Amino acid sequence: MQENRPISILVTEDQELMRKSFIALLKQNSAFEVVAEASNGKELLEILKHNLPDIVLLDIEMPLMNGKEALEIIVRRFPGLKVIMLSMHAGPTFIAELMARGARAFLPKGCDPASLFTAIHTVYSEGYYFDKTISEAMLRGLQKEKSINPILDELALSEREVKILKEICDGKTNKDIAEGLCVSVSTIDFHRANIYKKTCSHNITDLLKYAIKNGFVSLA
Repeated sequence: MQENRPISILVTEDQELMRKSFIALLKQNSAFEVVAEASNGKELLEILKHNLPDIVLLDIEMPLMNGKEALEIIVRRFPGLKVIMLSMHAGPTFIAELMARGARAFLPKGCDPASLFTAIHTVYSEGYYFDKTISEAMLRGLQKEKSINPILDELALSEREVKILKEICDGKTNKDIAEGLCVSVSTIDFHRANIYKKTCSHNITDLLKYAIKNGFVSLA
Protein backbone atom coordinates (compact mmCIF):
# COMPACT_ATOMS: atom_id res chain seq x y z
CA MET A 1 0.00 0.00 0.00
CA GLN A 2 1.34 3.39 -0.95
CA GLU A 3 1.31 6.20 1.55
CA ASN A 4 -0.10 9.69 1.05
CA ARG A 5 -2.65 8.76 -1.56
CA PRO A 6 -6.41 8.36 -1.34
CA ILE A 7 -7.89 4.92 -0.76
CA SER A 8 -9.34 3.83 -4.10
CA ILE A 9 -12.90 2.51 -3.94
CA LEU A 10 -15.27 0.77 -6.35
CA VAL A 11 -18.96 1.09 -5.46
CA THR A 12 -21.29 -1.73 -6.56
CA GLU A 13 -25.01 -1.13 -6.02
CA ASP A 14 -27.92 -1.80 -8.36
CA GLN A 15 -30.13 1.09 -7.22
CA GLU A 16 -28.77 4.16 -8.98
CA LEU A 17 -29.97 6.64 -6.35
CA MET A 18 -28.33 4.65 -3.56
CA ARG A 19 -25.14 4.18 -5.59
CA LYS A 20 -24.86 7.88 -6.40
CA SER A 21 -25.51 8.73 -2.75
CA PHE A 22 -22.63 6.51 -1.62
CA ILE A 23 -20.35 8.05 -4.25
CA ALA A 24 -21.30 11.61 -3.30
CA LEU A 25 -20.69 10.83 0.37
CA LEU A 26 -17.28 9.30 -0.30
CA LYS A 27 -16.23 12.22 -2.47
CA GLN A 28 -16.72 14.53 0.51
CA ASN A 29 -13.75 12.84 2.19
CA SER A 30 -10.36 13.59 0.64
CA ALA A 31 -9.00 10.30 2.02
CA PHE A 32 -11.09 8.40 -0.54
CA GLU A 33 -11.21 8.26 -4.32
CA VAL A 34 -14.08 6.55 -6.13
CA VAL A 35 -12.41 5.04 -9.19
CA ALA A 36 -15.37 3.13 -10.65
CA GLU A 37 -18.97 2.08 -10.11
CA ALA A 38 -21.02 -0.97 -11.08
CA SER A 39 -24.71 -1.89 -10.94
CA ASN A 40 -24.37 -5.67 -10.58
CA GLY A 41 -21.85 -8.45 -9.99
CA LYS A 42 -21.15 -9.16 -13.66
CA GLU A 43 -20.39 -5.52 -14.37
CA LEU A 44 -18.13 -5.42 -11.31
CA LEU A 45 -16.10 -8.42 -12.48
CA GLU A 46 -15.61 -6.87 -15.92
CA ILE A 47 -14.26 -3.69 -14.33
CA LEU A 48 -11.91 -5.64 -12.07
CA LYS A 49 -10.21 -7.17 -15.12
CA HIS A 50 -8.50 -3.82 -15.77
CA ASN A 51 -9.07 -1.73 -12.64
CA LEU A 52 -8.29 -3.12 -9.18
CA PRO A 53 -9.18 -0.71 -6.35
CA ASP A 54 -8.11 -0.93 -2.72
CA ILE A 55 -11.68 -1.49 -1.52
CA VAL A 56 -14.90 -2.76 -3.08
CA LEU A 57 -18.22 -1.75 -1.54
CA LEU A 58 -20.52 -4.59 -2.59
CA ASP A 59 -24.29 -4.74 -2.28
CA ILE A 60 -25.76 -8.20 -1.72
CA GLU A 61 -29.18 -7.97 -3.39
CA MET A 62 -28.57 -7.27 -7.11
CA PRO A 63 -29.85 -8.61 -10.47
CA LEU A 64 -27.84 -10.73 -12.95
CA MET A 65 -25.26 -11.63 -10.29
CA ASN A 66 -25.76 -10.88 -6.61
CA GLY A 67 -23.09 -9.81 -4.16
CA LYS A 68 -22.62 -13.22 -2.58
CA GLU A 69 -21.95 -14.83 -5.97
CA ALA A 70 -19.61 -12.00 -6.96
CA LEU A 71 -17.72 -12.30 -3.66
CA GLU A 72 -17.00 -15.99 -4.25
CA ILE A 73 -15.50 -15.23 -7.67
CA ILE A 74 -13.51 -12.24 -6.39
CA VAL A 75 -11.93 -14.34 -3.63
CA ARG A 76 -10.77 -16.88 -6.23
CA ARG A 77 -9.59 -14.45 -8.91
CA PHE A 78 -8.40 -11.52 -6.78
CA PRO A 79 -7.57 -12.96 -3.33
CA GLY A 80 -5.94 -9.77 -2.07
CA LEU A 81 -8.88 -7.52 -2.90
CA LYS A 82 -10.71 -6.22 0.18
CA VAL A 83 -14.52 -6.38 -0.02
CA ILE A 84 -16.99 -4.68 2.32
CA MET A 85 -20.49 -6.16 2.03
CA LEU A 86 -23.59 -3.95 2.27
CA SER A 87 -27.19 -4.99 2.89
CA MET A 88 -30.46 -3.86 4.39
CA HIS A 89 -31.20 -7.26 5.91
CA ALA A 90 -28.85 -9.95 7.23
CA GLY A 91 -28.90 -12.24 10.25
CA PRO A 92 -25.86 -13.36 12.26
CA THR A 93 -25.48 -16.70 10.50
CA PHE A 94 -25.56 -15.07 7.06
CA ILE A 95 -23.06 -12.41 8.14
CA ALA A 96 -20.75 -15.11 9.51
CA GLU A 97 -21.03 -16.99 6.21
CA LEU A 98 -20.07 -13.88 4.23
CA MET A 99 -17.01 -13.37 6.43
CA ALA A 100 -16.03 -17.03 6.12
CA ARG A 101 -16.30 -16.72 2.35
CA GLY A 102 -13.86 -13.82 2.26
CA ALA A 103 -15.65 -10.55 3.04
CA ARG A 104 -13.59 -8.14 5.15
CA ALA A 105 -16.51 -6.32 6.76
CA PHE A 106 -20.28 -6.08 6.78
CA LEU A 107 -22.27 -2.86 7.09
CA PRO A 108 -26.00 -2.17 7.03
CA LYS A 109 -26.90 0.28 4.29
CA GLY A 110 -28.40 2.58 6.89
CA CYS A 111 -25.13 3.03 8.77
CA ASP A 112 -23.98 6.57 9.52
CA PRO A 113 -21.15 8.16 7.47
CA ALA A 114 -18.69 7.92 10.37
CA SER A 115 -19.16 4.14 10.57
CA LEU A 116 -18.69 3.80 6.81
CA PHE A 117 -15.51 5.89 6.85
CA THR A 118 -14.14 4.01 9.86
CA ALA A 119 -14.87 0.65 8.24
CA ILE A 120 -13.06 1.62 5.04
CA HIS A 121 -10.00 2.94 6.89
CA THR A 122 -9.87 -0.12 9.18
CA VAL A 123 -10.26 -2.67 6.39
CA TYR A 124 -7.58 -0.86 4.39
CA SER A 125 -5.10 -0.78 7.28
CA GLU A 126 -5.98 -3.86 9.37
CA GLY A 127 -7.65 -6.15 6.85
CA TYR A 128 -10.96 -6.51 8.73
CA TYR A 129 -13.52 -4.34 10.49
CA PHE A 130 -16.14 -5.25 13.08
CA ASP A 131 -18.12 -2.87 15.22
CA LYS A 132 -19.38 -4.28 18.52
CA THR A 133 -22.87 -5.17 17.29
CA ILE A 134 -21.76 -6.86 14.08
CA SER A 135 -18.86 -8.62 15.79
CA GLU A 136 -21.16 -10.16 18.38
CA ALA A 137 -23.62 -11.18 15.66
CA MET A 138 -20.89 -12.92 13.68
CA LEU A 139 -19.53 -14.69 16.72
CA ARG A 140 -23.03 -15.98 17.52
CA GLY A 141 -23.37 -17.11 13.93
CA LEU A 142 -20.03 -18.92 14.00
CA GLN A 143 -20.98 -20.71 17.19
CA LYS A 144 -24.15 -22.17 15.66
CA GLU A 145 -23.86 -25.64 14.18
CA LYS A 146 -25.36 -24.74 10.82
CA SER A 147 -24.32 -24.57 7.18
CA ILE A 148 -21.31 -22.43 8.02
CA ASN A 149 -19.43 -25.48 9.35
CA PRO A 150 -18.65 -27.17 6.01
CA ILE A 151 -17.35 -23.86 4.66
CA LEU A 152 -14.95 -23.35 7.54
CA ASP A 153 -13.85 -26.98 7.63
CA GLU A 154 -12.65 -26.72 4.03
CA LEU A 155 -10.42 -23.72 4.71
CA ALA A 156 -6.82 -23.96 5.87
CA LEU A 157 -5.55 -21.60 8.55
CA SER A 158 -4.29 -18.33 7.13
CA GLU A 159 -0.88 -16.92 8.08
CA ARG A 160 -2.58 -14.44 10.43
CA GLU A 161 -4.60 -17.25 12.06
CA VAL A 162 -1.45 -19.35 12.57
CA LYS A 163 0.23 -16.40 14.29
CA ILE A 164 -2.80 -15.89 16.53
CA LEU A 165 -2.97 -19.63 17.25
CA LYS A 166 0.63 -19.56 18.48
CA GLU A 167 -0.10 -16.54 20.68
CA ILE A 168 -3.17 -18.25 22.18
CA CYS A 169 -1.16 -21.38 22.94
CA ASP A 170 1.46 -19.15 24.56
CA GLY A 171 -1.20 -18.06 27.04
CA LYS A 172 -1.76 -14.54 25.75
CA THR A 173 -5.16 -12.89 26.07
CA ASN A 174 -7.09 -11.46 23.12
CA LYS A 175 -6.18 -7.97 24.38
CA ASP A 176 -2.47 -8.85 24.46
CA ILE A 177 -2.64 -10.33 20.96
CA ALA A 178 -4.56 -7.34 19.61
CA GLU A 179 -1.98 -4.91 21.00
CA GLY A 180 0.88 -6.96 19.58
CA LEU A 181 -0.67 -7.08 16.11
CA CYS A 182 -1.98 -3.49 16.26
CA VAL A 183 -5.57 -4.53 15.54
CA SER A 184 -8.83 -4.32 17.48
CA VAL A 185 -9.85 -6.87 20.11
CA SER A 186 -12.99 -7.55 18.05
CA THR A 187 -10.78 -8.60 15.14
CA ILE A 188 -8.97 -11.09 17.38
CA ASP A 189 -12.33 -12.31 18.75
CA PHE A 190 -13.43 -13.17 15.22
CA HIS A 191 -10.15 -14.85 14.27
CA ARG A 192 -10.17 -16.86 17.50
CA ALA A 193 -13.71 -18.16 16.89
CA ASN A 194 -12.73 -18.98 13.31
CA ILE A 195 -9.63 -20.89 14.48
CA TYR A 196 -11.68 -22.95 16.95
CA LYS A 197 -14.13 -23.87 14.19
CA LYS A 198 -11.47 -24.74 11.63
CA THR A 199 -9.50 -26.91 14.08
CA CYS A 200 -12.65 -28.52 15.57
CA SER A 201 -11.43 -27.44 19.01
CA HIS A 202 -13.82 -27.10 21.95
CA ASN A 203 -11.34 -25.70 24.47
CA ILE A 204 -7.76 -24.52 24.86
CA THR A 205 -6.57 -28.10 25.49
CA ASP A 206 -7.96 -29.24 22.13
CA LEU A 207 -6.37 -26.23 20.47
CA LEU A 208 -2.97 -26.92 22.04
CA LYS A 209 -3.13 -30.57 20.94
CA TYR A 210 -3.92 -29.45 17.39
CA ALA A 211 -1.06 -26.93 17.39
CA ILE A 212 1.47 -29.50 18.66
CA LYS A 213 0.28 -32.23 16.28
CA ASN A 214 0.59 -29.90 13.28
CA GLY A 215 3.94 -28.44 14.28
CA PHE A 216 2.77 -24.91 15.05
CA VAL A 217 4.14 -25.05 18.59
CA SER A 218 6.45 -27.42 20.45
CA LEU A 219 6.70 -28.60 24.04
CA ALA A 220 10.36 -27.58 24.22
